[in-house]
Amino acid sequence: MKRELTLLIGGVICLACSAQNAQLVFNNAGVGVGQHPFVVFNPDNDPATNPGAYLVIDNSNANAITMAGAVMSDVPIIKSETELNKIRWAIGAGAGMYTVPFSTQSGVAIPLSVTIAPAGVGSSDGSIIFSTYNYDGKGTIAATDRWNNFLYKPTDVTHMNDFATGMVNNSENAIDRFWIIDASEGSYAYSTKPAVNITFVFDPADAAPNGGNTPGLALQLLAQRFNPLPPGFWGDMTPIGTLSVDTVSGVIPPTTADFYRSWTLASRISPLPIELLAWSGACDGSIVKLTWTTASEQDNAYFTIEKSKDATTWTALGEVHGAGNSSSQIQYAYIDPDASGLAYYRLRQTDIDGQSTVSPTIAAGCDADNGTRIVNAWDDGHSLNVVVASSLDGTYDLTLLDAQGKLLLERSAQAIGTGSTTLRLPTQSIASGIYVVRLQNASNSMARRVHLN
Repeated sequence: MKRELTLLIGGVICLACSAQNAQLVFNNAGVGVGQHPFVVFNPDNDPATNPGAYLVIDNSNANAITMAGAVMSDVPIIKSETELNKIRWAIGAGAGMYTVPFSTQSGVAIPLSVTIAPAGVGSSDGSIIFSTYNYDGKGTIAATDRWNNFLYKPTDVTHMNDFATGMVNNSENAIDRFWIIDASEGSYAYSTKPAVNITFVFDPADAAPNGGNTPGLALQLLAQRFNPLPPGFWGDMTPIGTLSVDTVSGVIPPTTADFYRSWTLASRISPLPIELLAWSGACDGSIVKLTWTTASEQDNAYFTIEKSKDATTWTALGEVHGAGNSSSQIQYAYIDPDASGLAYYRLRQTDIDGQSTVSPTIAAGCDADNGTRIVNAWDDGHSLNVVVASSLDGTYDLTLLDAQGKLLLERSAQAIGTGSTTLRLPTQSIASGIYVVRLQNASNSMARRVHLN
């Protein structure tokens, strides 16, 4: 007899709540077909009728999800299979290896493991949100189009473009699956994300040609994540990890700031766009020293250094020649002699054919007075993303007000780091319209009008 728990409602389902020693245990004494218990989320993959569901694991211990008895490699355990059907594991200040025993729609085990050390900082409800899905996760995709990840990319992902031009869909060199590993969702967000070491197990069928994937893709895969800061990057962090028998392990973002929510596995030979490994600016005596590092370059003619006092109107300061073509890391530097007050900087990289891309914005300056500004704010359909640039570390209260000044949402004591910091507020329950987002502490206050979709 098949033992199946099907979650058919939206909202929150809490199967391991209340007591701190509560566990979700999959205990299978049998080894035959149909003798393995498993959980299936709402199978409806239409966002219009399936608003999503949480399976809440309210236990910070790594054994809060436990597999016992006979555990086979080709049986279902937990099926998510849409972006919005999520595990919310209230890890809080916990550390250790947390494994979500995901399986594919067809029942292939693809467990996802995240080893945390050191732990994140935040409220006692600090949680990591997990989900995974392939082409079946956003409606019906024709068999000939399953290779095209752009048709079912996560909501915060804006493109699947290639490295060579940054303009051509490169889905053929990415596995037909996404993973959501989010430490910044709504009221469960960490103020300081945990440091993580991730292990992905994948189904080789998701790397099969499927109408257009590169043959042999399963032998080339490493992990990449999407940086949603405008204009949106896959490759500001190179493909990372170690591939061995349908597993990519040792996936360690270089900093906790690089730990964004949307992940895939891409070809190490033809990765999604690679832009910058590092880009920073700092006061050095009476000058601002700007430095950046590229992981590799293709047809790179030159960089233009651009500066702004308001992050809106930009002036070109100068140019630095690129390496043309390179497969190794290259470091660059530029000196701005005008270092008074806070300023904003960005790089415009231009190819030999005239195509150009723009880097994220950074802030730097000497003797800057309260050098913190809201650079950008936008609604991604789930959260209000607020990008803050600062020349110094600080702590601010983040609030959202309506047009009449009524307080709608508040997040106290948000850490703002030197450079660029992204803060998020949940917006699903707020009507569309014009609002005001505000950052304030004892010595500084700033606000920006935003449109919520």
